[in-house]
Amino acid sequence: MKNRFTIILKKDILLKELKSYTWVFAGSALLAITYVIFIIPHNIVPGGILGLSIVLNKLTGLSIGLLALMINIPLLLWGTKVLGVKTGLKTAFSMILVSFYIDVFSTLLRNKIFIEDVLVSSVFGGVIIGLSVFIVMKAGATTGGNDILVRILATKIKLPYSQLILVIDGIVIFLGVFVFEDFTMAAYSVIAIVAISKTIEYFINKAMKNMTLLVFSSKSLLIQESILENKKCTDHVLKLIHYDTNGKLILLTKNTKKLETVREMIYRIDPKATISVLESNSDLN
Repeated sequence: MKNRFTIILKKDILLKELKSYTWVFAGSALLAITYVIFIIPHNIVPGGILGLSIVLNKLTGLSIGLLALMINIPLLLWGTKVLGVKTGLKTAFSMILVSFYIDVFSTLLRNKIFIEDVLVSSVFGGVIIGLSVFIVMKAGATTGGNDILVRILATKIKLPYSQLILVIDGIVIFLGVFVFEDFTMAAYSVIAIVAISKTIEYFINKAMKNMTLLVFSSKSLLIQESILENKKCTDHVLKLIHYDTNGKLILLTKNTKKLETVREMIYRIDPKATISVLESNSDLN
């Protein structure tokens, strides 16, 4: 029985890791093609290691993906202690994919300009890059480069994380202006950076948003018992369960990820139940 449980547990862990690597793959591929379609053709330099690689590409003629990998590998080796081995492996996987696909897509598309309007390219490119980075972060990795460098510098320099990112991005943009001799490019680069950061911030806040379910049902006690027993659906989601004599059940969730699953479970037990969903600022830790 114990051996069977161990096998099931290992299988669950393997599937979970496989799923996270799939998301890293998807996010990295989306990030690469976004750079190739929206950013690189217009010489936009949205900070970070990839932005620096765009500048160095102009100076050296080496491919952007190769340059990014050459910069990222030493940073990853240096920052493994900060990231941890597990995150470091996923980050390496993401870095290699992004570099590989940027060079592949660049070769196939030959820096063709699909969107003539640079402002539209900056905004849409920034939003999609932000989404891509969030997908990779959600899977327990980073896209490498800037994030690793900032985490390392944060241990040496007493500045907030957000300020360090701005400093590094500012330096990269300045180099871009110097190399491309185009001050207008700097403005579009800043727009892209703002779009990236705001998109990441939006999705992080949305993922971490706490929700409160107010359930009114004559079968509240049965609902409570079913939820407590069904760990597969509610583990790490439900943090507080309160039941009173008026038939009111209060559930606090950590985020909205499995909200629909909980809702379906409740209606399965009592189709006549009334459910209200509210945003909550409660600390669930």
